[in-house]
Amino acid sequence: MDKIVISEDRYGRKLNHMEDDDIIDRLNNRYTVLALIMCFFIITGKTYIGEPINCWTPAQFTGPHNVYTNSICWLKGSYYLPTEEITIPDRSKPRLYHVSYYQWTPFILLGMALFFLLPRYIWLAFTRGGGVNIQRIVKTTKDQLDPDKGVVLAQRSLKSYIDTQNTSHGTMCCGIPCPNFYYSYTLTYFSIKILYIVNTLCQFFLLNTFLSFHFTSYGPQGINKLFTNDDWFESPRFPRVTMCDFMIRHLGSNQHWYAIQCNLPINIYNEKIFLGIWIWLIVLTILNFLSMIFWMVSLAKTRRVATIKKYLKIYTPRSEEKEALLSSTTMIKYRRSDVAETADDLTHYLGLDGFLIFDIIARNTDDIVAGKIIDLLSKTYERPARHHMSNV
Repeated sequence: MDKIVISEDRYGRKLNHMEDDDIIDRLNNRYTVLALIMCFFIITGKTYIGEPINCWTPAQFTGPHNVYTNSICWLKGSYYLPTEEITIPDRSKPRLYHVSYYQWTPFILLGMALFFLLPRYIWLAFTRGGGVNIQRIVKTTKDQLDPDKGVVLAQRSLKSYIDTQNTSHGTMCCGIPCPNFYYSYTLTYFSIKILYIVNTLCQFFLLNTFLSFHFTSYGPQGINKLFTNDDWFESPRFPRVTMCDFMIRHLGSNQHWYAIQCNLPINIYNEKIFLGIWIWLIVLTILNFLSMIFWMVSLAKTRRVATIKKYLKIYTPRSEEKEALLSSTTMIKYRRSDVAETADDLTHYLGLDGFLIFDIIARNTDDIVAGKIIDLLSKTYERPARHHMSNV
């Protein structure tokens, strides 16, 4: 589920060099962004290449008058008047259905895309400076020339990071305990998950302000129209036909007010786009919550032990690999029959941060690579001091 394939190398291996998160994160920072940018280009093309508004002008208006009318009604906005309203209300009365969002729709879509990208860049900045560059490890592991380089890089990076954290754990700085960043990757990753949830919820409610109508209640009505074949033409939220009031000054204090009827073909696109956004924001918020719960369960100690045990059983080194591995004096004796004890020790050694980093790498590569990494770690790690990590 967590492996997205974009290409294959000449050996048939699956490649995606940009993966250092999970599929739900990529739904937020990749696929949602791509969809919003596509909608941005559709609306921008219709706005600046096509004719987003066409107004019905009096007979005495010539070509320049018509151009000015379309321009002023586009800039100042218009208002919806139901077809059953026979008389045009006095301009001194407030307009109930003022429509002024269509000028800003491209900027709204672009701003939404940027906010979906923000958590991704925070995570990238942290992982590149946090000690273990997950993206680099995944890329090196999937390199078409020597994938084992990624396995060695992952093992060395994990071991170096964990050993550094274990060494600094409990040390004193100026008579007080030094800041403990032992769970920095875990806390940051869950903070990113929370940011994705906050982002979808805030965008959902902020659209109420940007669109100047109750966007939160728009979805059920739009979905009902889809399934009941109701008329989309009459819509106070995304009207196709609106009224526009503007004034033209003549010599002296002579002012002429006009109430012009305009057609907004751009709202055909706006209506469908924002209905899709309404549905997707609801779905994405639910998926973000489920993803966070999933990771909480995955980081429970019993689940971590079970996962490491699974990968220890998957990878069985060839005889020449065993001889090469066992030749090092720093490696512990390989005991496949004692997988349970090794998995338990390795779980204590990795802790939350180490396991999180390993699990992300495993989800973005394959089981064989993950098995190699965990097998190599099982032979090179130092026995953990359990009094430091007994509750992890």
